[in-house]
Order: sequence, then C-alpha cells, then structure tokens
Amino acid sequence: MTQQRKTIKKKPTRDSEQRFRHIFEHSPAMVYLTDVDGVILDMNVAGARMLGYNSPEDLLGIKSSLHVYADSHDRERFLEIIEQTGSVQDFETRFRRIDGTIIDVRITATTRKNKKGGVAGYEGFVIDVTDRKQAERALQDSEEKYRIVVENSLSAIFIHQGGLFRFVNHRFAEMLGYDKPEDVVGRPFWDVVHPLDRAMVKERGLKREKSDFSPSRYIFRVIKKDGTTIWVDLRATHATYMGDAAVVGNLIDITQSIKAEEEIRHLSRRLIEVSEDEKKRLAADLHDELGQALTSLHFDLEALQTSFGANLTGQKKRCQRLIGTVEQMADNVRKTTSYLRPDLLDHLGLVPALEWSIHDFTARRTETEVDFQTLGLKKRLNPKIELALYRLFQECMTNISKHAKATRVKIMLTYSHPRVIFIVKDNGVGHEPSKRGTAPGRTPGGIGLLSMRERVASLGGSIDIASAPGKGTTIRAEIPVG
Repeated sequence: MTQQRKTIKKKPTRDSEQRFRHIFEHSPAMVYLTDVDGVILDMNVAGARMLGYNSPEDLLGIKSSLHVYADSHDRERFLEIIEQTGSVQDFETRFRRIDGTIIDVRITATTRKNKKGGVAGYEGFVIDVTDRKQAERALQDSEEKYRIVVENSLSAIFIHQGGLFRFVNHRFAEMLGYDKPEDVVGRPFWDVVHPLDRAMVKERGLKREKSDFSPSRYIFRVIKKDGTTIWVDLRATHATYMGDAAVVGNLIDITQSIKAEEEIRHLSRRLIEVSEDEKKRLAADLHDELGQALTSLHFDLEALQTSFGANLTGQKKRCQRLIGTVEQMADNVRKTTSYLRPDLLDHLGLVPALEWSIHDFTARRTETEVDFQTLGLKKRLNPKIELALYRLFQECMTNISKHAKATRVKIMLTYSHPRVIFIVKDNGVGHEPSKRGTAPGRTPGGIGLLSMRERVASLGGSIDIASAPGKGTTIRAEIPVG
C-alpha cells in the first residue's frame, strides 16, 4: 500500500515536468534561466530568435549584463528590485540583438532557490514590446510637436465644451491678463465676453458645439482680468475633445488695428467734412458773387436794349442774344451751386431734395422712368447721413446717365431701426464690378464710387454693388442711424 502511494506521488511530478518543458519550448515569449551573475543557463527557441541567434545553444554561457542588456544599468535596477521583493513584474528595458539592433522588452521574473534556500539564479518571461514602444514614442513626439506649436503660437488657442474652458494655451492666459492657463480652465467661456457681445457669441458657440456653424470667423470684445476691454478676431470650428463635442478656436488681439481703423475713419470723416465745407463756401460764392453779377448784367442789357431807337433793330437783336446767353449762364450757375450744395437738402431735408433731383433728371432724360419709394422716414435724419446718401444718389444717377443705358430706375429709401437702407437699382447694361467697385475702364463720375465707399464707411456703414453684363446694377448702402 505504501509503495502504491509513492508511485502515485511520483507520476504527477513527471507529468508536471513534461508540461513545463512543453511550455518552455513552445512558448511564443522568451523563457530563460540565469545564475545569480546573469549567465544564461537555458533559453527557449523563441528567446533565441528574439535576440537574433540561430539556436538557444548559442546563448548558453553568455553573460546577459554584457551581451543582452543594451544598458548595463538596467540590469542593476533589475537586481535591486528582485533582491528586495523576490520578483519583478513588467520590468521594461532594452535588449541588444546579435546584429546590434535594439529592441524594447518587458520582463516578468522571479528568483530560483537552491537546496539551502539561497538564491541560485533567476527565471522568467520576456515579451518583445518594440512595436508598442515605437508607437508610444511616435505619439509622444507628435504630441510634443503639437504642444510646442500650441504653446508657442502667437494666437490665443482654446477649447470650450459645455460652455466651459477645457484648455487654453499660455498666450490665451497672457492676452486676458492671467498668470497661467489654470486660472482660466474651468471658467464659463461667456464670462470673458463683453456684455454687449455676449448673447451673440454664446448663441453661436452653443450651435458650433453641436455641429459646424457659419460664420466661423467674427470679431467681438472680451474683458481682461483687470476689467479693460480688447477687440479680438475669432476663428473657431466644431471638434471632438475627450470623446465629446467641443469647439476649438483661436483669438487674435486686433485692438490696435481697430483703433487704427477708427483713426483712419475719423480722418476720412474730417476730410469729407472739410471738402463739403469748401463746396458749401464755393456754392455760396458762386451764388452771391457770380449770380449777382449775372443778374446785374441782365438788367443792364435790358436797359441798353430799350434805349435803342426803333431804327436800331440790329442792335436790339444783338442785345437779346446777349440776354439769352446771360440767362443760360445764370441757369448753369444755379445747377452748379445746386450740385455743390443743394439748398433743398439743407432747408427741407433728404426726401424733398431727392424728389426735386429725380424730377430734374426725368425732365432731361424722358426715356428713363424713375420710381422713388420711401418707408419709415417720419423725421429728418442726421445731416451727415442725409448728405452722404444724397452724394451717393448723385453718383448713381450720374453713372446711369453716362453708362447704364437704363430705361427703368428704382430708388428705395427705408428707415429700419437702427439703420437707414438706400437702394438704387437699374435695368441697364450692367458690368463686371472690379474690387474697387467700378466697372473696368470706367471713370467714376463726381467724387466716384470709391469716395462713396469711404464716405459711407466713415459713418460706420457699408455699401454693396451687385452687377452683371446685361443684368443691370444694384447699389445698396446701409448706415447706422445712431
């Protein structure tokens, strides 16, 4: 009975050894045994192939610290850990293959005891993780490149999600007067937007979080930490951040540009005012001096004509022709002074001045029908706005008269708070508008459409010209009344 028990005890041992040997030889990972000095005592085929050897026998007797570890210091770290704990788990290092190439590996090992309980050596598994490590390094390199680009960008870059800042770069924090990005992250995005622009920016930002939204670029004001206001130019796009919808954008501080534009607009406004003052003085001088001189000459010629006797018919006819010439000159002076500065505009306002000018235009050009409509104008506009719109009207009608060959013109003047809209549309030959707003090869009449752009812009307005060959021309101007 005792002998039978012994037989039963030994049989599992032999089976276990066979199973371990099978695992050792057929494992896809390296399986090894070394002594305490790191000399390789045994290794499977997978391990030999991993290191570039033909067979495991080629590795037996090799000292791993000298011929396997790419850095001998890693072997020392391995020994420190395993001597303290008796094992290592997922110890990452680098091995050198026989051809000199380096591979990344992960070691799991334990100590092997001798009969006296001391450390006889080490045994364990080694997995080749070169591909994963290379991918990690490539990802780290890529992240580092993006980090360098983002952190050194001259524009302020941010990510907002759910209305909160999730990321800002150093430039963003610096632009808003904060010490570091962490002072901004987690705060509501809308808090930094100026109250007058907040509703617009918030509405667009929430829509953009859900999907792409246009416009992707616009200008608004933000409030710095110290309470001062700056103008920024935003470019933003819908994106995914940490698995959820978000908005990625950048801001550029354009405060100086806005101030420069405002200064240019102010100077342009002053130039226009000076020009209009000169025209007004010139019109007054023509009316007062030349007009009076022509009137006096007219009376003198009439007196001279009546002083001739009945037999001096030739002299009377000559006086009559001179009187006609003086009357024509006086009429030209009135038209010139009216163009320079119409009295109706100063005394009665824009609508009566336009009505009189349209009546004069159709009287001279009977082949052109003009339809004039007004809406919402219950009182006079600011004189500067009235003058700008009247000058725009003059330019439009001059171009129509000289170039358009139009038979119908529609003019609409509408007050729709907080702006006045002025539209002149004709059915003429049209043209391909150039970037400056006039047709190629065409010299703008009067002060020109380019000057009109400057005049409208100086009042904070905008002007748009739409035209195509054979399709006529539409000019639309919008000026804020405030």
